[in-house]
Amino acid sequence: MAVNTAKRRAATAKAEAFMKGDERVLTQDNYMRDLLHVLNYYNSNNDDKDKKKWFISHYAKIDKKVAVELLKVDEYHFRTPGILARLMDIGSELQEAEMKHYNEGTEKLLSQIKLRQKSQDKQDKKDAAAAKEASPSNVISIQQRMEEKAHDLAGEIEGAIDDFVLNGCKSDFSTKNYLLSNQVAGPIAKRIGELFVDTSKEIEEAIAGADEQLVEGYSHFNKRELKKFSEFLQGIIADCQQMVQTAKANRAPRKRKEVSPTKMVAKMKFLREFAELNLKSVSPTGIIGSSEVWFYNTKYRRVGVYRAENGTVSVKGTTIIGFDIKESKAFTLRKPEEFFKGLSMGKRALTNALKTLKTKPSQPNGRINEETIILGTF
Repeated sequence: MAVNTAKRRAATAKAEAFMKGDERVLTQDNYMRDLLHVLNYYNSNNDDKDKKKWFISHYAKIDKKVAVELLKVDEYHFRTPGILARLMDIGSELQEAEMKHYNEGTEKLLSQIKLRQKSQDKQDKKDAAAAKEASPSNVISIQQRMEEKAHDLAGEIEGAIDDFVLNGCKSDFSTKNYLLSNQVAGPIAKRIGELFVDTSKEIEEAIAGADEQLVEGYSHFNKRELKKFSEFLQGIIADCQQMVQTAKANRAPRKRKEVSPTKMVAKMKFLREFAELNLKSVSPTGIIGSSEVWFYNTKYRRVGVYRAENGTVSVKGTTIIGFDIKESKAFTLRKPEEFFKGLSMGKRALTNALKTLKTKPSQPNGRINEETIILGTF
């Protein structure tokens, strides 16, 4: 009896230890078992406040301005993305499913910021209306004029969307040509694009089938039509974003003494050498006047290329400017050591290597940081 009791106690203790888990770095060996351990550990030993702190600390390395805005979001939204951010920060190798959960969680958190901003915008409008009644004025601010101009110009695009739907999801409308013909400035193009972001996200969610109300709301479209609708809206947004990039690149500079490439890249932070993969950065001065800049982010295992929109790219602070949003791409590498094994850092070799990747590409944001290797400039 004593032996059986001891066995039961040992089994109980083992089960409790498993349920409590512990903090560990995830590798591909015993991945699911270790993942279950760490999830039990974090949920048992850390509250939502900790998870919010982990995520914001992680995201601050990507975008400090957005990280500050995330401080206003309620803690319970950070439960899953906070844990995944913590795992990445301690060096874990997350598999595709967990990276998908992280990206989806990040999108939801960013949408919370927008919801708060909308709520604040409504309040600001009420306050502005109240102030106007208290002290009437005929003066219209520059921001108001830009907002009105954006909505006026967006009306034509909304009409093109209506025609697209009525014509069975077909259209030859070009947002780029429309913006160019109306000589739309970059800041106004940015506002126009933002007007269609929410609708684009709604359609993406309807395609995914995650929200029953959205699925029902777009039930008059079949799957193929919804995908075409999504592509059409994304094209509108991309053209507006490209107009912003073009405006930045073409902005007439003030007459000043010509700045040397060395001085232009003086503030740029980059990783000079990554011994683990035997990678070394080329000089960042080569970025100035180049048509392509190839990079590898060692922390997030992302390899990609910036391609110039109008001949060449340049640098402002730590950011590459003048690149083509549609042609510039970044990919997450599952096995970086295999990708770079025996790879020469020439333009043709890098281009061919990129074509072999099967992961979904994303649009890089132009930033180069201390975790980024500059593979080559051409």
